[in-house]
Amino acid sequence: MADTTVLTREVEDFVRAHLAEQHGQAFGKRFLVLRTGGKHEFDAVSEDGSIIASIKAHSGRTSGGNIPSGKIFACIAELYYLSLANAPTRLLVLTNPQFFEIFKRKMREAVVDGVAIEHIPLSAELQNKVDLVVEKASQEMSHAREVAEAEVETEIT
Repeated sequence: MADTTVLTREVEDFVRAHLAEQHGQAFGKRFLVLRTGGKHEFDAVSEDGSIIASIKAHSGRTSGGNIPSGKIFACIAELYYLSLANAPTRLLVLTNPQFFEIFKRKMREAVVDGVAIEHIPLSAELQNKVDLVVEKASQEMSHAREVAEAEVETEIT
């Protein structure tokens, strides 16, 4: 099974460090109360709470060359939570340049005021790690799909 912890732990740590350097204060993962009264865990919240960010390391197109609709919907969900948060600066941070372009194009004129979509590229070393995890996960999904299709074919015949 692909170890996706690199996508959460290392990528989020990298982006939080970048945001800390950029904004001059520490960032941490934190649950915040939303305007609706519910709670949501954000990947990066500044010490003073003035900056809130969600971080996504989604890759670009699928292995079949398609637009990654599931990943787009996951980011739209994060935009929704960001729109309900109370902070002057609310960011959706995307680390993959191809996915950033796809998502920015898809969401043109559809992002609420006060929320920004930002691209923070990973280091080459970390991007290579992420690419390996994504490739392994993609292979596992392809294999699982083949097995499922074979089982359905067997049941039909």
